[in-house]
Amino acid sequence: MFHYRAYELTIASCLELPGLRAVAGPGSTPEVVISLAEDLPDLPDATLTTSWWQASPSAFRLVVEGVAVYQAEEGRRLRVQPAPAADPEKVRLFLLGSALGALLYQRGLFPLHGSAVETPWGAMVFVGPSGIGKSTLAAHFRRAGYRLISDDVCVLARDSVGGLQVLPAFPHLRLKGDAVGRLHGADEPPPPSRFNVDKFVLPLGDGHASAPVPLGAVHVLTDVAEGGPALVPLKGFEALQQLADNLYRPAFLQGLRGRGEVLRLAGDLAASASVYRLCRRRDAARLDALVLWLEHEWPSRPRPGGPEET
Repeated sequence: MFHYRAYELTIASCLELPGLRAVAGPGSTPEVVISLAEDLPDLPDATLTTSWWQASPSAFRLVVEGVAVYQAEEGRRLRVQPAPAADPEKVRLFLLGSALGALLYQRGLFPLHGSAVETPWGAMVFVGPSGIGKSTLAAHFRRAGYRLISDDVCVLARDSVGGLQVLPAFPHLRLKGDAVGRLHGADEPPPPSRFNVDKFVLPLGDGHASAPVPLGAVHVLTDVAEGGPALVPLKGFEALQQLADNLYRPAFLQGLRGRGEVLRLAGDLAASASVYRLCRRRDAARLDALVLWLEHEWPSRPRPGGPEET
């Protein structure tokens, strides 16, 4: 078995998972075990069935045609049945994305579709639809000297005293080729591996946070046609709606036992955390300036539990 650490979970896997943070074999039972299976039939107690996944209170079954069948069980086990001649990289892609996302829901965690960086003001989270620039903005923060916490799947959880924190994910960024070129220049060697059709993996090494970081704020990236950047505070139902809209694979929550805790976390986030709409023009040439603007803006913003924003 290979042993890894992600989302504050020790993972024992029969599959090698390049790019994850490897750790020594645990002295105790790992929190998550990934194993191969010869057959993963339909769930007999499924409460919800779609064309490609099923959910029951304790299990989640995902079918990716030509790649694999995955089954997450009770937040502790992930079983994988690869398709004949399946590309191992694609098997890992869906394993560490949708399948692991379902398991995180089973554990009552709160996965957002976003990226997060560690700053002196806490973990700053950027969410929004695919292609809006979450990973690219995080990469520019990394170039400015900040450490990445997570990319694509950003998991929030309660700490030991009930506060909110962001859990470290995988020590790499996934970027499209044009973003890689802008960050590294034309003379740099290409990244060592491809993650999927249109994204590259950039290993981060010590540029990745290794411990949870208290939540600073959640930013909903929003494109504007003109005007400078702006942070617009979101409150109450609007904040809750934006958090719900930016969950990672939110449909997976239906029928899962962890749904109640996830919804409670969403309510706590909307009520007590700083949630903003970050309005900016989507212009690659402005990203470094946006990083500088946010560095200047964040210290002046009220912290959670502090005075109200106006």
